[in-house]
Amino acid sequence: MTISKGKGNDLGIAEAMKTKYKLEKKKRGYAISNIKDKADHIATQILAGKVMRKCRADEIPAPVVALAQQCAEGVQFN
Repeated sequence: MTISKGKGNDLGIAEAMKTKYKLEKKKRGYAISNIKDKADHIATQILAGKVMRKCRADEIPAPVVALAQQCAEGVQFN
């Protein structure tokens, strides 16, 4: 699942990430504690804590998980 522009595809990304990582819904996002792949988990924590200032370290929007997955796989963004 690639990150796309616009909010129209956010629901599809969220559903794909919830299914793949069994994300648990919290108040402000999804808990990342269920992500078992170490590279995806670390990439998600880095994006949540350092890059995405509005995210909490343990609760993030599902599209951030998708972005972290792509970063862990080596996809580069400019």
